[in-house]
Amino acid sequence: MKLMVNKRNTSTYLSLGFAVVIAIYISIKVATKQTFWLDERLADLFAYVPDIFNPFFLLLAELGDKKGIGFVALIVLGWLLLKRNLLGAAAIALSVALGNEVNKLLKELIARPRPELDHLAHVDSLSFPSGHAMVGFIFYYFIAYLVLDDLKSSKARITVIMLTVLLLLLIGSSRIILQVHYPTDVIGGFAFGYIWVLASIYIYNFFKKKLKK
Repeated sequence: MKLMVNKRNTSTYLSLGFAVVIAIYISIKVATKQTFWLDERLADLFAYVPDIFNPFFLLLAELGDKKGIGFVALIVLGWLLLKRNLLGAAAIALSVALGNEVNKLLKELIARPRPELDHLAHVDSLSFPSGHAMVGFIFYYFIAYLVLDDLKSSKARITVIMLTVLLLLLIGSSRIILQVHYPTDVIGGFAFGYIWVLASIYIYNFFKKKLKK
């Protein structure tokens, strides 16, 4: 059991370190007005998605927006309150709210303009990092973490993980397909979101242990 815990901690630290490197690397390049070959390659790849799917991706984008997250949050917070997990409800709400403010601060500091394309969705802020990617990652990752905490079946756990990963990838992809973000905006958003949600979960578990004593 200790070996399994140590392996899990090691993989978490490695993935966190990787996310920090990615977040810093992309932020520096964007802030210094450097270009990414990845932006062109991935944008060209997503350009092959037929326009007929745009309504679907607009709907997906809503799940990473304030209204979509607010709607899902009401359901999740209701579920947590029924379980009497007040700490979990507070942790998600605070993590998402503060994460959103950090995202706004990063946008202002780095000040990357939106892609010079016809935006297929309404945007009124700067480009890097993607708020949908960052805040969506924080929100849905934290929900998945709390759900997994209640599951014993390995098949159920794998299903939750796969659905969460798929949802996040689709939300991130929607921002590129709708031509409102560069791919590196989304990658950077995921990296910052992962860093933030891991810190939030650490704080949540810290207080959870304190309350049990």
